[in-house]
Amino acid sequence: MPFFKGIQPTMHKGAIMDHNQRQLTHHDELFAKEPRSHIVSIDPVTRFIVNTRVEESMTRFMHIVGPRLTKASAKVLVACAGEGLEGSILCNMGYLDVTISDLSPNGVKAALERDPRLHGLVLNAEHTGLPDNSFDVVLIQDGLHHLQQPVLGLTEMLRLAKVGVIFLEGHDTLICRLSGTEWEINGSAVNYVFRWTRRGLKQIVSSYLGPDSFEDYSYTFWHHNMVFARFPGWFGNKLALPAIRTVKWLLDRLLGRFGNSFCGLIVKK
Repeated sequence: MPFFKGIQPTMHKGAIMDHNQRQLTHHDELFAKEPRSHIVSIDPVTRFIVNTRVEESMTRFMHIVGPRLTKASAKVLVACAGEGLEGSILCNMGYLDVTISDLSPNGVKAALERDPRLHGLVLNAEHTGLPDNSFDVVLIQDGLHHLQQPVLGLTEMLRLAKVGVIFLEGHDTLICRLSGTEWEINGSAVNYVFRWTRRGLKQIVSSYLGPDSFEDYSYTFWHHNMVFARFPGWFGNKLALPAIRTVKWLLDRLLGRFGNSFCGLIVKK
């Protein structure tokens, strides 16, 4: 049975508390409404757009760790989960022990009401208060850049994960700096869009975990929700998904190192 544990999110004083409170207010109001359309959509194009990054990254991770984990044994935490979409994706893939967490109680509540397979925790991703190695895997999709301290969010993931972490965020490339958003504004909630590189990630993880303690399997790729969502209008409903798959395959094979998306994939030794 799913559980809901109402841990009061930890707040710092000053700017950090203000940032967290604004994020909490915005997302609590958002998640108190009906589930967002992409969460419950059965449209194949929408499902591909919102599912594929989590599915591919988790599949890679499990292939890398091999016999250390199985879908039946893996204890997975999805942080910054909002309404729990990523948790449901993992359950659909066959994972049996999936916990979603978010700063917003309304987000966690909505996730558990929508998908009873999930467990839920209300947590501040920067300071969860949970013991070391509480989960085998910790995953975040597009959540670290909402934090006041994204690097602290990552090190908290590393602390909680016994086997490894996966996060999906923007890649810090020239094209993203020129065309991407620097500040993300959602009502009164404003956050800096922190982007990642493999070198930067290696430095952060090395300084936190120490020498010869992990392996870095991070990769870059192309994926843009808003652009792909326009494909049905350009190609028609029947051809949209094949067109997205073809474009994505070509970009990833030919220009993957310059991709706009970054998957941080760290496996502890």
